[in-house]
Amino acid sequence: MKMKKNIFVIIALLALVTTACNFLDKEPDLRATIDSKEKVQLLLVSAYTEANSAPLCEYSSDQVVDNNVPDPKTGQANAVNPLEVMYNDIFAWRPVKQSSNDSPKLIWDAHYTAIATANSALEAIAKLEAQGINMDAEKGEALLSRAYHHFLLAGVFCQAWKNVEDSKKDLGLTYMMQPETKVAPVYSRGPELEVGLDLNGDTAWIGGSLYHTFMNIQKDLEAGLKLVSDEYYSVPRYHFNVKAAHAFAARFYLYKREWAKVVEHADYVLTTTDETTLSMLFDAETNRDQSNIELAFNHYIDVNAPSNLLLIATYSSSAYAHFPTYGRYQVNGDAQNFATHGSGPCWNGQFPGVGFWSADQKLGGFIAKDYYDFEYTDKVAGYGYVRMVSRAFTTNETLLCRAEAKAYLNDFAGSANDFRLWCQSYNVGGRMNMYADSTVKLDAAIITKFYTEKAGTKFAPVLHNQDMAADWVITPEQMPFVHCAIHFRRIEGMHDGLRWHDLKRYGIEIEHVQGKDAPRKLVWNDDRRAIQLPQEVIVAGMTANPREVMGDNLDGSMTTSPSLNPSDVYTQSTPTYTSAASLPSSSDVKLVEEEESNND
Repeated sequence: MKMKKNIFVIIALLALVTTACNFLDKEPDLRATIDSKEKVQLLLVSAYTEANSAPLCEYSSDQVVDNNVPDPKTGQANAVNPLEVMYNDIFAWRPVKQSSNDSPKLIWDAHYTAIATANSALEAIAKLEAQGINMDAEKGEALLSRAYHHFLLAGVFCQAWKNVEDSKKDLGLTYMMQPETKVAPVYSRGPELEVGLDLNGDTAWIGGSLYHTFMNIQKDLEAGLKLVSDEYYSVPRYHFNVKAAHAFAARFYLYKREWAKVVEHADYVLTTTDETTLSMLFDAETNRDQSNIELAFNHYIDVNAPSNLLLIATYSSSAYAHFPTYGRYQVNGDAQNFATHGSGPCWNGQFPGVGFWSADQKLGGFIAKDYYDFEYTDKVAGYGYVRMVSRAFTTNETLLCRAEAKAYLNDFAGSANDFRLWCQSYNVGGRMNMYADSTVKLDAAIITKFYTEKAGTKFAPVLHNQDMAADWVITPEQMPFVHCAIHFRRIEGMHDGLRWHDLKRYGIEIEHVQGKDAPRKLVWNDDRRAIQLPQEVIVAGMTANPREVMGDNLDGSMTTSPSLNPSDVYTQSTPTYTSAASLPSSSDVKLVEEEESNND
């Protein structure tokens, strides 16, 4: 398979760090000495995770269904086999025992490795600053990386933010503020508070509740925003550049419900001029014109596309799993009917802006932004690693952050206009409902009517916002716009894992049907909304996520998820090493033509 130029850039950049080790000065114990501005910059290339949390979140959400569920008319299941047992456990919200690509263990290790790299850079930066060397840009990137990876970990392994008081009752994470120097340390994750020191020697919250984790993230984020610069990057999209930093801030404050700050940071990224904003959004028309899946994928991850703000190269088997003839869990059934193949406030039938590539429509399909490339380590034997480029931040998602925030600020006209701009970017072939001036026909009245009429359906599901936080009130006027945001974000975030976070923060309840098993239900306050820590981490002394009571079966019976035993320790903590021969070919994959659908 032809290697894609975007991944080549990533791999080349990563190789620089390896090469750098050859010329970095060495201490007597063989530790590398980071003693120059250039060496810090090289080190920061690797301050980004090589694991992808999106698949874990995606398979936990309602973005996929099990194709092995028997057909209600024939009683037969489709003849597909799961790639890994791991995906079965994820879909069933069970603890994951495997440690392969996309597993909680690899996510935990890779994210904390990125954090450790950022802390090593910050340690070196402090010494260089003491010599009078300006390290503002490098410090800004390191702080943002540290904040972002803690943010990703919290999104997976913690409950959603509620409010100041209630989030003090939920378990947080160990917030690493300096390189680890102890062997087998044991850290707290609260809710009791653990105090330590940061790199400046100041007292800091190391472990504690979710509140303390969020406050640490916010502190690093705000400090990094003041320092970050685009000045030294050769390929800015692979680093925390200025716009990516503000997009991160917009998403963070969206989850934290500080609406005015969301708008402030999104405005920085998008501007407040419609024409300029539109020019920065994803070019869906060009993407749908691509002749094959590889070209479509490369368009999604184009480093020159203004819609891409931050790209990260990861190890992931997710795209392989989404091949319709191989993957068991697919974007099919309700996952399609209430997202890409369902109606909307300004379109009928299939959403026009997302191309569905499939080898078998019956088995669902996948969007081209979730595709794989193979990194050969042994070309002759055909062995290496499956890689995928993750779009960490995009202008389209940032626009939806702003639209949602404006709704809570009662700027309904502004919110509707942002939703219209988002639809305009996906108006492939002019298939949206149109005004006479060729703009998408969408305004506050249309949004209010559509989502009010759909109340109680999966287009406008029940929200448990006040169950989660009593002070979180959504007025009747705001509610249709909130549902519009959730709906549009479901489409925008396909394969990105963002749907899981929206389900968590709004307490939306979902069901999973697996094979011939009884349906499982994830209720709004389910413990399993915080994915269980890797067993090795628990055995080492970290407090596990509780698993006391959860609503599992639709008949109302309560079950407890099976716990892991200390003997279930992982044997693998590195990316999966595999054969290229085992991977599917893209030759049989084609773009699925639109079919009218009216699933309400």
